[in-house]
Amino acid sequence: MQHNDAETPRVTVSVTDREDTVVVRVADNGPGVPKDQKETIFGKGEKGLDSQGTGLGLYLVDTLVESYGGEVWVEDGTDGGAVFVVVLSKAE
Repeated sequence: MQHNDAETPRVTVSVTDREDTVVVRVADNGPGVPKDQKETIFGKGEKGLDSQGTGLGLYLVDTLVESYGGEVWVEDGTDGGAVFVVVLSKAE
């Protein structure tokens, strides 16, 4: 929401329950993530969109998700924003 320049900022969270995994998608209608930042956005100290943060938030998300054997990535949303996708294995 902080970087969203839409007249009415919107965030949508959805969950898909698969046989062995759960997929969580967090989508917004903001400016999206530039193509050249999609590969590096989860790096330690990476910041974008004039961020005043430390550059650790998405790095920590990536580190935690990977520590549980999952995956996380960002893709373009259907309404111009970004979609962050997290895939985690179900507990046994």
